[in-house]
Amino acid sequence: MKYEILLADDDDSVRLVLSKALTRAGHSVKATDNADTLLKWAEAGQGDIVVTDVMMGGREVFESLPQLSAARPKLPVIIISANNTVNTALKSGQHKVFEYVPKPFDLDDVTNAVARAGQSVNPRKTRMRSENKRLPMIGRSAVMQPVFRAVSRFAAGNLPVLIQGAVGSGKDLVARLLHDGGPRADRPFLRTTDFENTSLTLQKVNGGDIYIDEIGELSMATQERLLALMNEAEMIPPNSRPRVISATRKDLRDLVEKGLFRDDLLFRINVAEIKIPNLASRDKDTYELAEAFLVQASPNQSRRFDNDALDVLHRHKWTGNVRELENLVRRLAVLYSDDVITADMVLQEFNKDLPPVEKADANRDRLGQQLEEACRSLLNAENDEGESAYTTALAWVERPLIVEALRLTGGNRAKAADKLGIHRNTLRTRLKSLDIS
Repeated sequence: MKYEILLADDDDSVRLVLSKALTRAGHSVKATDNADTLLKWAEAGQGDIVVTDVMMGGREVFESLPQLSAARPKLPVIIISANNTVNTALKSGQHKVFEYVPKPFDLDDVTNAVARAGQSVNPRKTRMRSENKRLPMIGRSAVMQPVFRAVSRFAAGNLPVLIQGAVGSGKDLVARLLHDGGPRADRPFLRTTDFENTSLTLQKVNGGDIYIDEIGELSMATQERLLALMNEAEMIPPNSRPRVISATRKDLRDLVEKGLFRDDLLFRINVAEIKIPNLASRDKDTYELAEAFLVQASPNQSRRFDNDALDVLHRHKWTGNVRELENLVRRLAVLYSDDVITADMVLQEFNKDLPPVEKADANRDRLGQQLEEACRSLLNAENDEGESAYTTALAWVERPLIVEALRLTGGNRAKAADKLGIHRNTLRTRLKSLDIS
C-alpha cells in the first residue's frame, strides 16, 4: 500500500534524500521546512503519515504535536532527530509518537518505519470502508461496469431479465438490485419455483417481481407452467403486470439442444440479459470486497486485513467466486480475534484442507507469483547500486537455496554440492561471491 507522506525537516539535504527514498518506495511526498506548514496540511486532512524532525527554526515539533493529535488523532507520527538524548525519546513516548528514529539513520530505517505505520492505521481504507457501506454492490473493475449499466437500464423496465453467472458470482444480489432500484420496490419480490397455481402466484406477486434462481434446473413440467403464467400475465395492464427475473449458471441454449429446456421459454425469459463476470477477472475488486465483508462480520470492531493478506486474497483463483470469498472472511473473523488479519492466517485457511501434494503445488504457485511481482518491481525501480537486475534476482533464489542445502547437510560442503547438483568447486566460488560463511 502506498501513502501520502508529510515530511518536515529544515535541512535541505535531509529533505531531498528522504523525499527521494520515500518516492522510490512508491509513496507520494509533501515536504516543508517548518512545523506550522506541517500542522496546516494535517489539519486540512492531507497526508497519511508524518515524518518530521524534532528541531526546526529553533522550535521543537513537540510543541505542535498536541494540536496535530487533536485534529488527526489516528495520524501516525515518525520522529527523526539528531538530538539523541533520553529526553527526546521520553517526549516521543509522552506524545505517543509512532516511532523515534535517531540520526544518523539508514534510509531503510525510515522506509520500514513508514511501512509499519501504514499497518497501524490506514485513513484511505477507512474512507473506502465508509463508502462501501453505502454501496449496494461493491466493485470498481472495468468488467463490472456493463453489469452496473445493465442494472440501471433494466431496473425501471417491464422486460423479463435473465442473469447469467457462475456459482457465487452475485446473481441473487443483482436480482435484488433490479427490484429495489425500480418502480416495483414497494411491491413483493417473490422468490419461487412453484407455478402449480397460476392465479395464486399472480396474486402473491401483486405486480412485483418473480425471481427464479437456477431456472435451468426446472423440470419440463414446471417450465410449461411458468410459460403459462407468463402468457396469463400478458393480459394484465402494464402498470400492474409482474416481471420475471431468472438466473442461471448453465448454458440454456445447450440445454435446449439437448432437449432439457424449452426453446419458447428461453425466448420469453431472455429478453434482457445480464452476464456477471467471475471474481478472478474482476481486477482488484477482491481488496474492497474482503474489507467490506470483514466489516460486516465484525460490525462493532475496528478490524482489517494487512496489505500482504489482501495480496494473497487477490492472487487466489476463487472458483466459488464472491460467495467463497465472503465465507472465508466470515470464517477468519470468527477464528481469529486479532485486529489485523495477516497473510499467514489467510494462507493457513487455504492450506488446511489441501492434501500434501496439493499443498506443495499451492506453495510453488504462490512462490512463483511472488517472484513475478518482485521481479516486476525490480525491473521498474531505479537501481543506484550498480548491480544488474539479473544478478540481483538470481541472488534472491541462489542464496537461500545454498544456505538451506548447507543447513540440511550440517555444513558439509561436499554433501551440499551433491544435493544442489553442482561441483564442489562451483559451490566454493558461489559461497565466496555471495559472502556466505
